Amino acid sequence: MAVFRCLQSGQTVEFILPHDISSMTGHAGYIRIDEPENSGDNSEEHQLIMRPPEEQKRPGRPRKLDNA
Repeated sequence: MAVFRCLQSGQTVEFILPHDISSMTGHAGYIRIDEPENSGDNSEEHQLIMRPPEEQKRPGRPRKLDNA
């Protein structure tokens, strides 16, 4: 059993199957919180940098303009 925490929302997720645990270990948006961390290492804290949302273009053809 392994517990992972989302870096963006802070929610925790629990996995039981080994396949799910190994796939979440490689995921950049989650960190495993149930295993003990190495206290002797000078490890850097993983920080997720997010950009503000970009304005999306409206789909479809632009409106015709009267050129009269």
